[in-house]
Amino acid sequence: MISVNDAFYKYRTNLETTATEDASASARQKRIREQLDADDTLDIIRDFLTGAYRRHTKTKPLRDVDIMIVLSNTEYLDRHPHDILEVVRAALVPYYGEARVCCDRRAVRVDFGIRIVDDVSDADEVVSFDVVPAFVNDDHYLIPDDVAGEWVHTNPELHYDAARDANQGFAEQWKPLVKMIKKWNQVAGHPVEPSFLIEVMALELITGPWTGSHPRELRQFFASAAGRIDEGWPDPARIGPEVSDVVDNDPAKMDTARKALRAAEAACTTAINLDRTGRTSEALTAWRALFGPLFPLS
Repeated sequence: MISVNDAFYKYRTNLETTATEDASASARQKRIREQLDADDTLDIIRDFLTGAYRRHTKTKPLRDVDIMIVLSNTEYLDRHPHDILEVVRAALVPYYGEARVCCDRRAVRVDFGIRIVDDVSDADEVVSFDVVPAFVNDDHYLIPDDVAGEWVHTNPELHYDAARDANQGFAEQWKPLVKMIKKWNQVAGHPVEPSFLIEVMALELITGPWTGSHPRELRQFFASAAGRIDEGWPDPARIGPEVSDVVDNDPAKMDTARKALRAAEAACTTAINLDRTGRTSEALTAWRALFGPLFPLS
């Protein structure tokens, strides 16, 4: 039987993107750029993959991979943010259909209709893209926020640097742990919103020397996050809105997130105790219940 320690290292590998998935992301990015370039209402300066995919903290299957398109027509900054989202949506609908292209809070989501079974997509394909229109603003960007009705500041390069530094300072285990926690959030029904909040909290809560134990680091994160989620968590670049604004502004969602984190801590404790008393098979089953089918039992 596989040990719990070996199971976590195998789980880490299972969460990593494959060469096929990376090739799919690159090909779809280029195709979307070509499709948007064909629209006369958009003038794209550049485009690039960003977000959790770029930071290597994205969970599988690859949903909502961010592609930022930098536009030159700054006249949109004088209009409601929804206007540019609608322009991007309208440009993509002819290629993917009304049902698979929709405006989200800060992006236009394109669903490719990929089937998912046991957390694995057909042929390792990217499931969906989030197309984020942006405008250069000094050394960062302005992106739309349809909910707030305003343009928000962001700097994906600083987010990338923060994740890179955290990973290097934690024996290259910080990103794997973040992906595991994000996968828990997905399996649990997304009690922590947005998933980027997990990454931001981890910048402060997963630090110090690596203990060599994924189970104990995970339990410690869940315990700390449950106790501190209501503290308010700012943008790591210190230029955008608080990343925790979704739960900060909704007491019910805050309560749901806190309870889910506490339940995850308790589940970690149960699984650790099962392994400590020699009940390894039951421990593995408990960990899979927490993290889903990508967590191995053998």
